[in-house]
Parts: sequence; structure tokens; C-alpha cells
Amino acid sequence: MELPEEELARSLRVALRQDFAEREATARQLAELFLDAISAAIPLTRPDPVGPPLSELETLAQQVDLYAWDGAPGWDVVLRRGLLSRERLAPGAPALDGLGARPERTQQRGELKRRAHAEATLLVSRGREAARLGAAGTGAGAQALDQAPTLAAASLLVSAHASLLRLVAHAVVSPLLLLPEDLGAGALPEAAETALLREMDARAEGFAFAQDEWLARLLAQNPAAAAMPAFRTFYAGLSQSLRVAVALREFREAALRGELAADAEALLGAVATWQPLRWPALRAGAPSSWLSLLCPAVPDVETPLQRLARECTAALALFSRLWFAQNLSLTGFTALAALFTARCAAAVALWEELGGGAEAP
Repeated sequence: MELPEEELARSLRVALRQDFAEREATARQLAELFLDAISAAIPLTRPDPVGPPLSELETLAQQVDLYAWDGAPGWDVVLRRGLLSRERLAPGAPALDGLGARPERTQQRGELKRRAHAEATLLVSRGREAARLGAAGTGAGAQALDQAPTLAAASLLVSAHASLLRLVAHAVVSPLLLLPEDLGAGALPEAAETALLREMDARAEGFAFAQDEWLARLLAQNPAAAAMPAFRTFYAGLSQSLRVAVALREFREAALRGELAADAEALLGAVATWQPLRWPALRAGAPSSWLSLLCPAVPDVETPLQRLARECTAALALFSRLWFAQNLSLTGFTALAALFTARCAAAVALWEELGGGAEAP
């Protein structure tokens, strides 16, 4: 009898092009990722505490890009030349928009749990469908997950990956609401997107490589960061957001033109570099007022591309607060970084559902 990961990998190969050189490695790695994600998501479909499964899902952020030096290529490569033909999908539910629409912490926690439950239910369903792509299977997985696919094979993989990205977004921000609130968190810096864009224009290509300058400025202007040795470890991941900000601007400009950006490699990298296990002492619950400010209610009517542009705008505004930070608490740094990472995950999920990354015919 096949092992579950072997059986699922055989099923997922149905969605991959036969001339795709990394077909076997990609199917195997996707199978392992989906099995881990579904295992973590199943408790979220029940009335169980959400903390442990969301914590487990957060660790999968590093794997959503799929890339392994001796295995599968990045997910952006799989989207571009590894998948069979796929159709545009209906966008999934927003991950962060409106999470802070109600001001009380218990209300915000309840909304997070509701969204995580709905997304987990979708991911588990997509996993069941994916397991049936290789319908000739006779292993335990094929017998237990007997559900006919509702999407074409390649579209099903994209839908499952997008659902996982949104679950990871929920997981990344969940400590802001589930951990005890830091009563000394202080104030957030104001958003300064216009000033950020001016700097990006002035520095041109050099902006993405200003990590050392940015770190020196943050340490000089933020005493709490300078006093905590673990901040440099935290910054090692944050420093990658310089090139992500450039990509977010390109994503937004394309969406405003009615188009999709060509490549999500940088935004996927923002999610994959999220490693809070390396700096646990810096994390704490954020004030509910921050969630109300940074995850407000959204327009009732907007097109998917307008929504994508708005996701990118929100991410750039978060980054501008980090870029110009002064006297920011450690909770402020980690909260803004978590929301930035989650916005990137949500943007990629929407982009790939709309057909982003597909190789032009």
C-alpha cells in the first residue's frame, strides 16, 4: 500500500505538464506541504481552540514558496511553466480586510476564528478533491477521500495553494490577538506612503539594497530595538521587505492598469522568510485599536483587481510605518511586520486566483 504522501503526489502529478522537468519533485513536495497543512487545518474545522493549529500553520509559511535547492522550483516557476491550462478562479474571502471592523478584542478574536474556520474548511475540501485526481488509486487515502473534483486539475492546485496562503495570513496575525496584550506597546508611527515612494524614486534600484543603512537608522531612532539583541535576528527577515516593497508597487500599478503583474517571486519570498521562532521574546499581543486602524472595513463593491491594488496599498502603508519608524516598541515592530507578511500572502493568493503567473499562450 502506498504511503499517503506518495499517493497524493501521484494524484497531483495529473495537474502538472509531462514536459515539466521538475514534475516529480514538485508533486512530491506539494503533497507533503498539503498533507501538513490539512493536518493542521482539520482542528480549525471543529470547535477546538484555534491557537495550536494556527501556530502549526504559521510554521508552514516558510514552505509556501515550495522552493528547495535539491527539489522543486519556486511556486512562481510552477505557475508559469509547470501547470496544465487553468481557468481564472473566483477570489477567496479576504484574509485581513475588516478584521478590525469591530473595536473590542473579543469581537476581533471571534472574527479571526470564524475566518480561520471557513478557510480551513475550504482547504480540507480542496485536499479531498486533489486526492481524487489520481482516481485509480487504491490506497487508504483514495478510499477515505472519495469526492469528485469540482475544478480542473491545475485550477484545483492553485485554489488549494491560495487557500493555504490565506490560512497562513490568519496564522501570522493570530498572536496579535491571542497573546496577552502589551499594555506598554505605545503608539504606531503614521503611515507615510507618499514620502516612501519619493525615496524609492530618488534611490531607484539602490532602494532594494539599503539594508545596512535602514538597520542603522532603526537602531538609532528606536531605543527598544537597540536594547534587544534579538532585534537583529528579527531584522534579518525584515530586511528582505525592501525588495518586496518595490514589487508591491509594481503589483499595484499593474492592477490599476487592469493587468496582473508578471511574477510574484518577491512577495512569496516575504512570506517564506517569516520565522518568528527565531525571536519569540519579541512577540506580544497588540492593542485592539491597532487592528481597527490597520484592518478596517472595506468597500462593499470593488472589482478583484481593485481589491488587489488595495491589498498592495495596505502593504505599502505598513512598510512605510516600518521604514520611518521612530520610538517604536518591539510589539509595534513585530505587529507591523506580521501584518505586512499577511498582506503579501493575501495579495499572492488573489493574484494567482485571477490567473497570475500563467505562461502566455
